[in-house]
Amino acid sequence: MSFDRLHHSLLDKLIDARIEIDTYLQLRKAKGYMTVSESHALRDSLFTLCAELRQNAPQLKRNCAPQEFEALRHAGESIAKAAVCLMSGHHDSPQYVTVDTHKLSGCLATLTHSIQCLRNTAPLTQA
Repeated sequence: MSFDRLHHSLLDKLIDARIEIDTYLQLRKAKGYMTVSESHALRDSLFTLCAELRQNAPQLKRNCAPQEFEALRHAGESIAKAAVCLMSGHHDSPQYVTVDTHKLSGCLATLTHSIQCLRNTAPLTQA
């Protein structure tokens, strides 16, 4: 896959992850809990995205500007932290889990900032 396509694909996936985390967080705040299956589904998709970022890190590091690569690194870290946060919820019953909304909100804020930084920079091949 060319770098431009990879960059665009990863940015789209980061945006989708941000939307999923935000939606989960809003529902968690409204209901006070989430089902274990909802938490596991989001956690698994976040870990999959982390693995993809890690797998493509060498190509990204070679082709990205330093500030752009740093934004991608911060985005990956925030996604990993959010996934771990989803693992560490308190199980009030076998079917429901309460996740720390403060920690998840922090992950969402970092991810949002990273996406904004990535949107404001262009890949080197387009410069």
